[in-house]
Amino acid sequence: MSSYELYLPPEKLERNAVTGRYMKGHVPHNKGKKWNDYTTKRAQRGMRKGWKNLDKHRPKTRPDNAGRCMKPVIAVLDNGKFLYFRYTGAAAEWCRGDRGNISRCCRLNERPLSPVRKKLNTDHRYKGVRWYYEDNDIIWTSKIKNP
Repeated sequence: MSSYELYLPPEKLERNAVTGRYMKGHVPHNKGKKWNDYTTKRAQRGMRKGWKNLDKHRPKTRPDNAGRCMKPVIAVLDNGKFLYFRYTGAAAEWCRGDRGNISRCCRLNERPLSPVRKKLNTDHRYKGVRWYYEDNDIIWTSKIKNP
């Protein structure tokens, strides 16, 4: 490169052109600063309100199906045979379905008898298969055919 050539280095992009998100390694302009350094008092009141609302309306409990331990599942076929799965995700892959629907079917098949209903329906199906939790063996063992 000669001494009289103008060299302009390539411009470093701060944002992804497709998604608009900041690129990896980007440092925000307000990192390590106090609110007083970059906002007005009026804006600070609004920000304080927002953080307060986040704390107030943040969920107090986790969703019912989040972080639960794996539970073994039994699939009872129409011919009386059964299949064992270590958890509902593996069962969903087998039947090409949704693990939430399999869990719902298992719950419906183990519901306790209510005072209004005289008989318990343990034949709920998903994708043509009856699903039961393995620990509920009193019900699903009566559905299989013993050789």
